[in-house]
Amino acid sequence: MSVERDKERRAHSVFQKISFCYDFMNDIITLGIHRLWKKDLIKSIPVESKMVLDVCCGTGDIAIGMGNKLKTSQITALDFSERMLQVAEKRTKAAHLKNIEFIQGNALFLPFKDNSFDTVTISFGIRNTSDYKKVLDEIHRVLMPGGVFFCMEASYPDPFILRGVLSAYCRFIVPIMGKILVKSYGEYRWLDESVGAFISKEELTVLVEGAGFTEINLRTFLFGSCTLHSGIKGGVDEY
Repeated sequence: MSVERDKERRAHSVFQKISFCYDFMNDIITLGIHRLWKKDLIKSIPVESKMVLDVCCGTGDIAIGMGNKLKTSQITALDFSERMLQVAEKRTKAAHLKNIEFIQGNALFLPFKDNSFDTVTISFGIRNTSDYKKVLDEIHRVLMPGGVFFCMEASYPDPFILRGVLSAYCRFIVPIMGKILVKSYGEYRWLDESVGAFISKEELTVLVEGAGFTEINLRTFLFGSCTLHSGIKGGVDEY
């Protein structure tokens, strides 16, 4: 089995197993800070967006936030984990939102025609894929000319001391919390492994540029613990 395929298989297994506790553990691990980052992303979505795609949607945080903000827009949310999607659909029903459609699919092979969406987001998902460049190429393909793209991802902080502290926290404390709280030690070891193995924000910027995006903007949160890239697909700028 190739390294890429093995990563995809393992990531799928992890999210299938932790879907029931994913939101609870995110709040515990980040002390709820991830919600502030996601709110910032949702605020950045242009209000003119009509056809929106959320790739690697997980349990639906971003999709639901956009569904509430863009009441008359169509939100399509895609993820490769059936169980994560089941949680997302339940949350959407509880929020009484009718403008979100959930689809099971692979970020490397988006099941949409070229130029289908005016906004595409991916949050805390690209690092779990097996080919970052392919994901970005696919997102660029399905965006309309002038469409906007947002990629939010976790990373380790820039200051060396903070980086060491957070790395130790993710490597040793988080898995123990996973074991005690939800009996998922190995699954929460994946957090440290996936963040540690992910490329730097500068390397990701190069890939975003290489995929054809322009007017790229980079914002960091909590000393670089989270990074938000945004860009525009070349063509007529609608925003």
